[in-house]
Amino acid sequence: HRKDTMNPSYWALDSKNGELDPELKAAQQEAQKDFDNHKELEEPMLLRNLLSDEQITEILREASVDGVWPRGVKKSDPAPDCVNPSPDGGDASSSLDNELSTVPHHYAWTDEHVVLYMHNNDHWFVRTMPLLWALIRGGMESRPWMDGAIPILDNDFIGADTESIVRVRTVELHHYSTGGGLVTPGHRDCGSELTISVLLSDPSGVGGGDFVTYREGAPIAHKMGKGDAILFHSEKLHNISTVTSGLRKSLVVELWPSKRY
Repeated sequence: HRKDTMNPSYWALDSKNGELDPELKAAQQEAQKDFDNHKELEEPMLLRNLLSDEQITEILREASVDGVWPRGVKKSDPAPDCVNPSPDGGDASSSLDNELSTVPHHYAWTDEHVVLYMHNNDHWFVRTMPLLWALIRGGMESRPWMDGAIPILDNDFIGADTESIVRVRTVELHHYSTGGGLVTPGHRDCGSELTISVLLSDPSGVGGGDFVTYREGAPIAHKMGKGDAILFHSEKLHNISTVTSGLRKSLVVELWPSKRY
């Protein structure tokens, strides 16, 4: 929150020390209730430089190959969440702006936010980009005492044909254009255990679009660079502030619960 350094007219700070999206005020009130009721979960971990620019380019290129993925075909959300930011459940592809209508996506949450489910087609992402998957899945094994180190996982653990793949609930590619975000109060990744969100766009070219969690009920807009990742308990409250300019891209992976944790 850093009230001692913020403009007194700001209700909270964004990652660039401006005012955080006022649309998140209702979400903050929900987070305050969690804290007051002792339900706030542990702090997320920031993993710097999980993916390089070249690796991000590879992901976006492979996902955009003609004929591999659709450009909007679903009429209902195939990946249930605690809170659906698109209450009508309809396919908004027909009203997308040109920027989003051309990117691969299964579903449009809103006219300004689309998602591609890359775990479909027999775990396409894992099979197509095994080295990148190893980095991301390794990041999900990081713990605070490792001081940001990324564990190297054995091939027998990470491959598409291993038993561990059953823990992968979803691998999602998100695009947010101007006006897009996830400001719904009480948003959690219900039913999953661990979530990692990797920023695939350069924040210097995007206005807004902060990844926001809550500490003692107060919003924390995380300062992330391209290729950085946030690792957190899936049921921790989190949001994405409204994008005011540019195109925000992120990769999100959720794991089903395991007795290991």
